[in-house]
Amino acid sequence: MSGDGETITIDADATPSSVETGRGFWARFERLLVALGDRLNPILVKETRQALKSRQFVLTLLLSFAWGWSLLGVAMIGQEIFYGSHGPTMFVGYYLILAFPLLVVVPYSAFRSLAAEQEERTYEMLSITALGPRQIVWGKFGSAVTQVIVYLSAVTPCLAFTYMLQGVAILSIAWIVFYVSVASMGLSMICLFLGTLTTEKYLQVIVSVLAIIGLLLAFYMGCWIPFAMLTFGGEQVFREKEFWITNAALVTFVVGYFLLVFEAAAAQITFAADNRSTRLRMVMLGQFALWTAWMAFAWIESKAEPGVLSVFAVFAVLHWAVMGTMMSGESPDLSLRVRRRLPRSTLGRVFLTWFNPGPCTGFMFAVAGLLGVLLMVMVGYVAQPIVAASSNRYTSNPERSVWFAFFALCYGTFFLGLGLLLIRAIRKVSPVGILTALLFQCLLVLAFSGIPAIIQMMSSYRNQDYSALQVINPVWTSAYLLDKGLPAAESALLMTLVPAAALLMFVLNLPGVVRELRYVRLAAPERVAEEDAEMAAAKAPPGPTRTSPWDE
Repeated sequence: MSGDGETITIDADATPSSVETGRGFWARFERLLVALGDRLNPILVKETRQALKSRQFVLTLLLSFAWGWSLLGVAMIGQEIFYGSHGPTMFVGYYLILAFPLLVVVPYSAFRSLAAEQEERTYEMLSITALGPRQIVWGKFGSAVTQVIVYLSAVTPCLAFTYMLQGVAILSIAWIVFYVSVASMGLSMICLFLGTLTTEKYLQVIVSVLAIIGLLLAFYMGCWIPFAMLTFGGEQVFREKEFWITNAALVTFVVGYFLLVFEAAAAQITFAADNRSTRLRMVMLGQFALWTAWMAFAWIESKAEPGVLSVFAVFAVLHWAVMGTMMSGESPDLSLRVRRRLPRSTLGRVFLTWFNPGPCTGFMFAVAGLLGVLLMVMVGYVAQPIVAASSNRYTSNPERSVWFAFFALCYGTFFLGLGLLLIRAIRKVSPVGILTALLFQCLLVLAFSGIPAIIQMMSSYRNQDYSALQVINPVWTSAYLLDKGLPAAESALLMTLVPAAALLMFVLNLPGVVRELRYVRLAAPERVAEEDAEMAAAKAPPGPTRTSPWDE
């Protein structure tokens, strides 16, 4: 009997454990959720809350479009929906509704989330917390992933509905959804990197416009994915071994460049005295090794098809050209913090010095990469008769790839060296960052490529495939070498002028390389050594001391 006169009936068969089981389970589950929430990245929690509050209108609009297309599509098809295969028609509509927020809204939101921190000077508040630069980037990226999951949960049931209408394989739906999600995450990471490039508002406006244009182009190209898959694909394509090998290679490349862009974004927002280059250069080299391994496999499987060597050389050269251009924008001065971690042994200085920060070591690193491309192509050229002997497909075309790789090494050395010299001169009066170096190198290549092409098109030689004017044009010369090989009339001039110019630029940059190679390892001050020891002890506390030989 209670104090209010109410009668409380207790079941005689109930035990205290059975009465409190449900309450105890939910209490433990709630404590588990709280513990998991405490372990989540605080940037992720903050960004997710803001994103979900600010994107409610977009989500509602997305659901409205999906609902409207369901009614409109079914009305347009009419009674034939019961008899025909109208799944592709409905699928394309749902896909376009999903692709726009994934390929445009989510990446641009990621860009603005980090760019706003730079513009409003609120990043300094984040930098003084215990969060490192990589944790900040991961938190921003995690918010983008959360938005992707929300949008997928809204539209994916509609995509699955199209399977019931026939004409669309379930594997095709899963494949398209997977790749549009991967594309959204990759674009989000690229946009995060773009958001770290500059803190100036007028440059942020320029980068923002370029980001919007790029995302719209990505959306335009992404619109053709379902058409290509539904037109040329089908269930039979999933039974082919080459399809899965190609997808495995594509996924590994995406993961490799994702890590590269992630490390670049984290390096941009870290403090100035930190080492921003070593991790990036390791990922660059790993990506090149991965590309070489996959293309070697494709070359062997194709029985030494010469076109495989050309594809390998073109993309490998572009990789090292872009990486070398960005490395030329690094600071030439090594902080004391970085110098305390330089390799100490002779063997380490020989092989690991090129991973140290610095534009000149970056120049040598990129030139070594281009030299590696040439060596790999020459190995393929020498081994081509052996691999292709069983299929009787031996041709003389592989030397085109060899000439392309050789002149790519020469042009790359010349332009990277010339850009490095000019950037070094500009640094005497004004600071130069990675974005400025990238724009500067692009202008150099455009000038040396565009001016000779315009002159030839306006002269009497416009009908010629190649002329002496194009010797300084890397784009025209490279395309001609891949298509027709070494030009007969201009071969002597090409073989003399281009390697000589590359050698000259290499020699002119040697003093800067030697200066960066003279950096040696410094001993840490006693106070810094004590602090490092305390931090190491805090991260890995010592175990119990053994007091007898029987202690475990």
